[in-house]
Amino acid sequence: MYTWFHSISAILVPPLSGLHALTHDWGIAIIALTLLVKTGLSYFNLLVARQQVRSSAMQPKLKEMRERLASAPQQLMAETMKLYQEHRVRPFQPFVGLLVQMPVLMGMYGLLVTHGSTMTSVLLPWAAHLAMADPYHVVPLATALFSFVTALIPLTEASASMNAAVTSGASRWVLAAVVALLPLLFMWRSPIALGLYWMAGTAFGLLERGFYRTRWGRALLAK
Repeated sequence: MYTWFHSISAILVPPLSGLHALTHDWGIAIIALTLLVKTGLSYFNLLVARQQVRSSAMQPKLKEMRERLASAPQQLMAETMKLYQEHRVRPFQPFVGLLVQMPVLMGMYGLLVTHGSTMTSVLLPWAAHLAMADPYHVVPLATALFSFVTALIPLTEASASMNAAVTSGASRWVLAAVVALLPLLFMWRSPIALGLYWMAGTAFGLLERGFYRTRWGRALLAK
């Protein structure tokens, strides 16, 4: 498996080196490569977002159905599957996007851990090289902040109303805090280079979430 991820890392070396030749800064090159990778994977993010919107749309009906058929589990299962088909919800489709992106993440991890000690950036003047952990934790905290804000923004206004009907405002804040805590813990002692990748990817996700709330984004989600 390590050989497989190492092969992905090797594929990422030429574009990263090319971006460094253009920008003359490894930090900027990592951010630019991240944005290019995330743009290339945006279709899979769209598939996940569509499933989230469809799932939110059926939650009120699902909640009512569970209360009404609590004593008839077999009928509940049949009606649930029918509801899933009606709303075109595929429970396992979001995992496909994660499976596609995981090798890229591991490939970037191998690349940045291997070569990070030779990288510096004007974006992080307090870091001697990008293989070290951020001594001031600026990058992990920024990543956590982007994650927190992204988790609080619903994909659409309609999904926000539907989610409000089945979840409390407090639970959404707790969920957003948990979403922010995970990258904070993971990035706290990780190489800054990997933190830049994660931070740029999270910022891309925040912009992507904002796009989904535009007229064009809503049209894509509705397909």
